[in-house]
Amino acid sequence: MEVPFSTATLWKYVFLVLNCLITAFDVLLISCGVVSLGGAGSLGGAYTAASIGFLAMFIAFMGAMASVRQSLMLSWAYIVATVMCIILQTICLIAFGILKDDLTIMAAKRVQGIWNERPDTQEVLDEIQEQHYCCGRDSPQDYLPDKQQTLPNSCCRWGNCSEDKNIYAKGCVVAVTTFFNEQSDNLVLIIVGLIAFQVLGVISAYYFTRSMENLKQKREKIIINE
Repeated sequence: MEVPFSTATLWKYVFLVLNCLITAFDVLLISCGVVSLGGAGSLGGAYTAASIGFLAMFIAFMGAMASVRQSLMLSWAYIVATVMCIILQTICLIAFGILKDDLTIMAAKRVQGIWNERPDTQEVLDEIQEQHYCCGRDSPQDYLPDKQQTLPNSCCRWGNCSEDKNIYAKGCVVAVTTFFNEQSDNLVLIIVGLIAFQVLGVISAYYFTRSMENLKQKREKIIINE
């Protein structure tokens, strides 16, 4: 007599697909966290986002292995580890919400500090201007008091400042803080989405283990009846 595998197989693949989606969110968390928090000058925040992303990715890999190998032990370990990871992410999400204004101010001060320390920091400022399509601290007019009274190539599209239409009109303080606010909103959405899929992952892991345990019991009954 054959035992039906439909329920166990269904939850196995649901469990596997959810962990693949969780891994994709982990990659987004690492990239967005490092770019936004690192750009604001918060290296600790960038390292924290990267660490949580890699931790969640490891747990997702463990879940994928549990589904492929049909391991009850790995499935229960996944459930416990994911619940703890969700709690950690929730704490970080709340802390980020509280500190967001401070991080925005930190991002503005970072740009102001780089501007004030020119010409030693001009290369760093050029990178910021090229990345955020901005010029000067507050506007291109910030360069006019200089003796040369010329704009660096990083202030213009394609490095061509001969035409006014190529000059970036926005100052870098505004550009960087705007970028941080946009990326921080994306970061919050990514973490919320990650938590949602992790909750679904825990649910699928639970039903996967239940279906595997039921399947094991059915096999034992069949052996006894034979």
